[in-house]
Amino acid sequence: MRWRWLLAAGALAVICVVVAVVVFGPPPAWLSLLLGTIALAVLYTVARMNSRYDPLDPRFGSCIPPLPRSPRGDA
Repeated sequence: MRWRWLLAAGALAVICVVVAVVVFGPPPAWLSLLLGTIALAVLYTVARMNSRYDPLDPRFGSCIPPLPRSPRGDA
């Protein structure tokens, strides 16, 4: 239940930032890059939390073949 409150607070913060940008004009480029990166990280985290995909589950398989190992065991 606590993570829903955190998610709601994060969404409210994003809405406030968007409103501030519309009202006060565009922020500096470095700030836009920082906020965009944070927004993408939050979006990725929420998507992974709500996804049933588990990359370690062998039922899903992988399109990437395993790396060949050397006969001596060193890489």
